[in-house]
Amino acid sequence: MTADYVYPRLNGGTTLCYGVVEEDSNFSVVCNDENQDGIWCGDLEFLPTNWNQVCKYLEENYDPNIEQLETC
Repeated sequence: MTADYVYPRLNGGTTLCYGVVEEDSNFSVVCNDENQDGIWCGDLEFLPTNWNQVCKYLEENYDPNIEQLETC
């Protein structure tokens, strides 16, 4: 399956993104450390409209080593 978006992480890795970001999207998060994997339901003050915004926010506030994101 081809990713809908590929985010270049600050650490040189990439995050593969699948699906369409919508106002009410939740995200399946897969990290390099499987103990960090989970479902992210967003934050009230953050309303992303595209994958770049989602990836940047999660890289800064959740984990810098997210391997894959998928809307759910």
